Amino acid sequence: MKDETEESDLIFGRHPVAAALKEGIVNKLWLLRGPGGSAVDELVRLAREQRVVFQWVDRQRMAGLVPGSVHQGAAARISAYRYQTLDDLWALGQPAPLVVLDGITDPHNLGAILRNAAFFGAGGVILPRWRAAGITGAVAKAAAGTLGMVPVVQVANTAQTLLELKERGYWVFGAAAEGEPCDRWDVALPAVLVIGAEGEGLHRLVRERCDRLIAVPGSGRASSLNASCATAALLYELFRRGRAQPSRV
Repeated sequence: MKDETEESDLIFGRHPVAAALKEGIVNKLWLLRGPGGSAVDELVRLAREQRVVFQWVDRQRMAGLVPGSVHQGAAARISAYRYQTLDDLWALGQPAPLVVLDGITDPHNLGAILRNAAFFGAGGVILPRWRAAGITGAVAKAAAGTLGMVPVVQVANTAQTLLELKERGYWVFGAAAEGEPCDRWDVALPAVLVIGAEGEGLHRLVRERCDRLIAVPGSGRASSLNASCATAALLYELFRRGRAQPSRV
């Protein structure tokens, strides 16, 4: 059995905790004893509404739950995330754009990518099952209340999944420094955007499955963007340029 204070299952801070309560993914809540004002009253209301067990604790106990963190008097343990399947996505029709992640291991990067995907209306985010970050408390906190807004799928083989997506009519665009500048991107829909880890980039087989490689042009002072920033830039460009383009089928 996991310890109730295991970091990967915990989120903290009033806003992330409130968002998780609204999403229905909290199974226990801790609140700092003492006057907390309307924000804490709202957390109590949400917990009761969701029938979540909550406990008032002193400062020492709260510090032990989330050591060194700015907890704002609130911490919560979230349930194990329930991933969607590719069949779930197909049941939605042909959701697009899709974001496929290749080797993203940083939970804060993943959370920010999920937030970007929600902001730009992506149809889903697809993650590798192994050697990559999954949905944890740290990811939920970084997603800032957007975790439930975009379907997230885990797959065993990213390269094979890209082949399946292409068979279903998607065009696959991989982010790579040597790719075509995105301001000259000839977008075709429906589109899949593939993002690799900063530094490592896309794995060979994943790269080979891409129809085209796309880059975010910069000043050259830094060699690359982190994955979440690159995702935001390319999703924006996809939305700006990608409407009313021909599909694969």
